[in-house]
Amino acid sequence: KHLRFKQKNMDLHSLRCSAMLKLNQAKKFKDFEEVFFPYNVDFRGRAYPVPPHLSIVGSDLCRALLKFATPKPLGPNGLKWLKVHLANLAGADKMSFEGRAQFTEDSIDNVRAAVDDPFGENNWWMKLDDPFQGLATCHEIINAIDSGDPENYLCSLPVHMDGSCNGLQHYAALGRDRDGGKAVNLCIADKPQDVYIGVMHEVIRRVAEDANEMLDFDENKTDLTKKEKALLKKGKSARLVNGLIDRGVVKRTVMTSVYGVTYIGARNQIEEKIEEKLEDKGHDIDEIEQEINTACGYLASLTMEVMGQKFKGARDTMDWLTACARLIAAQGQPVAFISPIGVPVVQPYRQKRPFTVVTLLQNVVLTNDSDMLPLHRQRQVSAFPPNYVHSLDSSHMILTAIEMQKRGLYFSAVHDSYWTHPCDIEEMNAILRESFINLYNQPLLQDLKKMWELRYPSINFPDCPELGELDLNDVRSAPYFFQ
Repeated sequence: KHLRFKQKNMDLHSLRCSAMLKLNQAKKFKDFEEVFFPYNVDFRGRAYPVPPHLSIVGSDLCRALLKFATPKPLGPNGLKWLKVHLANLAGADKMSFEGRAQFTEDSIDNVRAAVDDPFGENNWWMKLDDPFQGLATCHEIINAIDSGDPENYLCSLPVHMDGSCNGLQHYAALGRDRDGGKAVNLCIADKPQDVYIGVMHEVIRRVAEDANEMLDFDENKTDLTKKEKALLKKGKSARLVNGLIDRGVVKRTVMTSVYGVTYIGARNQIEEKIEEKLEDKGHDIDEIEQEINTACGYLASLTMEVMGQKFKGARDTMDWLTACARLIAAQGQPVAFISPIGVPVVQPYRQKRPFTVVTLLQNVVLTNDSDMLPLHRQRQVSAFPPNYVHSLDSSHMILTAIEMQKRGLYFSAVHDSYWTHPCDIEEMNAILRESFINLYNQPLLQDLKKMWELRYPSINFPDCPELGELDLNDVRSAPYFFQ
């Protein structure tokens, strides 16, 4: 327990130092009319700002401090999108856009209190999912209303449209998986679908079944078989976590499952949430640390199993990509391909060899990253499906950015979160949908296989997965594809 509190204090100290660095950078740049961020593109084609402290990929505080340099009038619908944006930041993003705007209108007294006296008795804004961005949005909404002419109010705050479990959206489009696409809002719907809730309900059902299952043997006997021990262990784990599972417990595992999360990674994600819930119920988590670890491993396996069954199309595509990567790595070659926007991708994973330089003062451990080192075959295989999907989401973002620039619109993005002025949200929504449809109207997997057959002629690659019945044109009218 002492070590946990010590670690917590160290984490808080680190967060404070980070916040001070961000604020220091902001103070230095606050009087400039414009600030430009240099970008770097990684080996998959994903774009990242170079500055380490203050940028749009930073924390809630960073994003709240940054606006577009040029303001634009809100126009007829800009105020509505500001209200939707605030609802999203408050976590009220599981309802229609009209419902979200109404949520903000119903909370307008809280919004005004946040602007008039942010450190007063009404601390509503501090309880938002993203409090600092929420506070910045409260200021824009109140300023627009108080201007007396919201349509002509000049606003430079970006409004975000985020993909719905974007990795699964790309897998569903690749395999034309209609059921998977429906679950991640690629299809027309009256209200947004929540993939995390669907997985949560199924996990809860299975955990309850396991917790209430009657054992047909005496659990106290000394000669338990291996199967009986496994059943006993599963039942104990299910009873420990039964009633503790909510959306937050499964969300990170569902989100990262398409990016190759390992069993250990999923277990650690779930363990963090379960420990919080057990502490709230008065348990001493240090005393039952081993039981918690076992139970979270059980829950991680169950969640990943449910994901594989609910998103069979995504699993088939992922399995095909993995099988092809294994064949390439077995030849002693790094997995390489060209992304849809022409970025040549070569996976850099090799068996790094650390060596120690001994000096009078200290020993310094250095790592050799040479391309002449032997291939790390396991990482070449396991990392390929998530890397390929990252190359696709970066292609979608770049295609959208190019079209936005052609139309003279401001645009910024953090991977699958696209930003523009409130008045231009409808146009950006149309552009990002057309870019997505155009991207996936190409036979991407077939082209990938042909490329590999030319590059590695000695390998007999398996056939591409069969396509499902998803109509990509539905994306054009799917209101919650990005939301």
